Amino acid sequence: MSIGLPVACMIAALAVGLVTETGARLFNLWRYRSPGYLVINILVMFVLIQGYGVGWVIGGRHAMRGIFPVLFMVGAVVGILFEGVNEHWLHAWSWSDRPILGVTRSIDKAAVVGVAWGLAPLATVMLARLMIGASLKA
Repeated sequence: MSIGLPVACMIAALAVGLVTETGARLFNLWRYRSPGYLVINILVMFVLIQGYGVGWVIGGRHAMRGIFPVLFMVGAVVGILFEGVNEHWLHAWSWSDRPILGVTRSIDKAAVVGVAWGLAPLATVMLARLMIGASLKA
């Protein structure tokens, strides 16, 4: 039985989110005000927005080589907006004192991580297509 691309993108985005948040916790990059915000971040930002929204809607219908820059750009714009909302309004997580790529100020970390969100839909679509290929062979 094969799975469809929308479901594969959502599962792949969940995996990307779990790996990202686990890495951030291991390296003590940021802390959530409550565990609920962690769950919401993974389910809403990774699975629904970056996975289903950006990954499937944009990356699910085109050849990968031509769509990579668009996926990255849209993912980064969404990420910058989300990080900005947290910095100025939501305050669901806070940055640790540990630098990220040499960056130490909170607002600068938000910008760097916001741009890094561009990698989420790329990883999601690549992983989803691998999952579909594997499910077709099974």
